Amino acid sequence: MKKFAKKVLCLTILFVLLSVIIITKEEKIISTLNPHLNNEFSAPQREVLVLSEEEKICYLTFDDGPSKNTIKILDLLKQYNAKATFFVIGNSICEENRPIIERIIQEGHAIGLHAYNHVYEKFYATENSYLEDYETLYKVLKEDYGVETALFRFPGGSACKYLYGNGKEYVKKMQEKGFACFDWNVTGEDSVGTPTVSSIQKNVFERVFSYHTPIVLLHDSSIADITVEALPGILEKVKENGYKFDTLEHRKEYVFSGSK
Repeated sequence: MKKFAKKVLCLTILFVLLSVIIITKEEKIISTLNPHLNNEFSAPQREVLVLSEEEKICYLTFDDGPSKNTIKILDLLKQYNAKATFFVIGNSICEENRPIIERIIQEGHAIGLHAYNHVYEKFYATENSYLEDYETLYKVLKEDYGVETALFRFPGGSACKYLYGNGKEYVKKMQEKGFACFDWNVTGEDSVGTPTVSSIQKNVFERVFSYHTPIVLLHDSSIADITVEALPGILEKVKENGYKFDTLEHRKEYVFSGSK
C-alpha cells in the first residue's frame, strides 16, 4: 500500500508540473498573438452601446481639421446641443490650433485619427507607411493633449483607390491594434467639385433618413466655408425628424462592405 501511495503521489506531482508547463506555454503563445501586449501603439478600450430599434442617432463627422472653420462648427454644435466626431490631421495640429483641440475635448466631442500627413501618395506609399503615420499622430494627441482615441478613418475611406483593393488588409492591421474604422453611409459631397449650401444639404437629406444610425461625412478644413453655412439647415431638419446627435465613441464600427 505504501508503494502504491508513493506512486500516486509521484504521478500527482508530475501531473501538476506538466500542467504548469502547458499553461506557461499557452500564456507565451497568447502574449505573442495579442497585439496589445508589449506594444505602445494600441488603442484604449471602448464600450460599444447596444441601441434599441426605436432609437435614431445621427453621427456627424468632420474631416481634415482643425481650422478656423472648426471654431464656427463648434459654435453651431453648441447652439443646437449636438455632439460630433472630428477626424483630425496631424499637420494642422499646431500651437496656434491648440485651443481648438482643447475645446473639442472640453465640449464633449470625439477625436479620431485621420492622418498625420494627408498626402495620399505618402500615406499609402508602403504597407507600413500608414501605420507609422497613424502612430505619429496618435502619439502627438496622447502626449501633447492627453487624448487617447480608438477611432480612425482612412483618407478617402477604406475603399480609396490608393489602397489598390487592399482595404480589408489595411483595416485588419489597425483592428489588430484595437482601433475601430469608420467609413460613412451619408456624405454631403462638400469637398467635391464646387459645392453649394443647397447641394450639400440635398446630398445629406437624400440618404440620412434611410438609416436609424447614419454616419454623415462633412469637412471642417480651412476651405470648408460652405459646409459651415449648410450646417444649421442640416442640424435643424435632422433634429426635426426625431434624431439625436452623438459621437462615434460608443458606436459599433462601420466599414464599407467591400473592405470587410
